[in-house]
Formats: sequence, structure tokens, C-alpha cells
Amino acid sequence: MKELAVFRRISGPALTKHLHILERAGLITRSRIGQQRPCRLRMEPMQELDEWMEMYRQFWAESFDRLDEHLKATQTKAKKKARKR
Repeated sequence: MKELAVFRRISGPALTKHLHILERAGLITRSRIGQQRPCRLRMEPMQELDEWMEMYRQFWAESFDRLDEHLKATQTKAKKKARKR
């Protein structure tokens, strides 16, 4: 835990609090080896989240593509108007 606290410039108690939250959420598992408390990331919940988020990734990618097309068309129209003047 010290390595994480130093690397992230976060206090030990704050790091412990975050780890407890992650453990309660089922995102990590913690074990005990002597005085060490190693943590392991659980990939299953992350994969479920990734699948759920994929729907939103697709939605936003398509939305931004449509916006890009609209802006290009608007710019083309503006350039044509400017040439006519």
C-alpha cells in the first residue's frame, strides 16, 4: 500500500478507504500474507461494465459522425455563399 500512496501522493488512510469501497463494490479482492494485504482486480465486473458502456460508445460515435457531417455541410454552404458575394 505504501507504494501506491507514494506514487499517487495520497494518504494511507485515504487509500485504505478507497480500497474498502472497491472491495465492497466487488471490484477487488484482498488477502493477507503476513503483514501485507495484497489486492487483486476482479475482471468480471469490469467486463460487464465494458459491455454496458459499449452501447453508449456506439451512440456517441454515431452522433459525433453525424455532427461532423452536418458541420462540413454547413461550412461548404458558407463558403459557397461567400464566393457569390
